[in-house]
Amino acid sequence: MKKAFTSAACAMMLTGCLGQNALFDTVQDWNATATNNKFVNQGISFIFWWVPVYGLSLLGDIIIFNSIEFWTGTNPISKEGAKVAGSTETVTDGLGNQAELTYNADGSISVLATSNGAEERYTLIKEDGKVIKIQDDQREVLGSMLL
Repeated sequence: MKKAFTSAACAMMLTGCLGQNALFDTVQDWNATATNNKFVNQGISFIFWWVPVYGLSLLGDIIIFNSIEFWTGTNPISKEGAKVAGSTETVTDGLGNQAELTYNADGSISVLATSNGAEERYTLIKEDGKVIKIQDDQREVLGSMLL
């Protein structure tokens, strides 16, 4: 019995490190918008590291939630599947426009967007903190990302 438990625990821990860390991200996102004062939010962040809210949420992700995501394909916190190379998801906005996103091994995203029956294909990449749309060998900067 002890060997079975040890084997199961090792299997979960070895598979749990790769995942979305959705619990940690949820706590961190809440902290970033807890108040309208960035100094208070920073103070909360220090407290969360000291109390170990962040540490325990990350540990929970690594041991429990990322393991569940690894074995089932869906993270129970975010309710989303892992965004790994070769995986595809379809998203729809409130106007009925649809986009099929395919995650590539190089970190880019291939997009097939459908709007009013018209299809458009392009690739999104991140380069130097910018989101760039590449379509027909033309590059267009769509925005910047905070690093």
